[in-house]
Amino acid sequence: MFTVVNSKVVSIDLARSGPVIARRGAMLFYSGAVSFAPHQIPGAGGMGGISGMGGMAGRMIAGEHEATMVAQGTGTVHYGFRGIETHVVDVGALGGQLRVEASRLLAYTSGLQASVVSVASSGGGGGGGGLFGSLRSAAAGAVTGQGMFTTQLSGPGSAVMLGHGGVFDLPVRPDKPVIVDPQAYVGAAGQVSTTLRSAVSWRNVGRTGGEAMQLECTGQGTVFVQASEEKL
Repeated sequence: MFTVVNSKVVSIDLARSGPVIARRGAMLFYSGAVSFAPHQIPGAGGMGGISGMGGMAGRMIAGEHEATMVAQGTGTVHYGFRGIETHVVDVGALGGQLRVEASRLLAYTSGLQASVVSVASSGGGGGGGGLFGSLRSAAAGAVTGQGMFTTQLSGPGSAVMLGHGGVFDLPVRPDKPVIVDPQAYVGAAGQVSTTLRSAVSWRNVGRTGGEAMQLECTGQGTVFVQASEEKL
């Protein structure tokens, strides 16, 4: 439903698509009758009243979730962000599920159900379940810059991702895992699990450069990677 204007701008006709959710500050201009209102992704406001570690996790989400706005009406809206390249994805064609780093998500159609999920519970961190799994995921997030939580989009619809230098997709099969630099990782679709692993041994400590930590992507689906290690 999104139309590619150029490598850094997309547009969408709300009369055809229905409401569209985008990160705050992404709207460039619009024509026609359009209204905007704040939008809340389920799960981004906390952990359902869970105390202790759950409460701390809920507070940590706030730093890993981008504020969003919903656009409604019958006009056409143009979106872009900081001159960064965009990449349109048909989520339904990819099995109906996309997990994407919050900082890399520009916009999506309202037919997609969005939620904030833990990397551990979505199979994205290799941390395992429970308290210790969450702690391992937190440590991995601190090392890689990914964080403990990610945005999950489910159902039919389209989404737009951001990537420095553009975003390209890599197929993942059971017999063909893909190893990704954590800073270049954008998201994954399908039944893909990512496990953080270290390429450092006692013999090469201090000599591995930016390849010390890697994400091993296994399963069946697609991994999206940006052509840069630059953060948003």
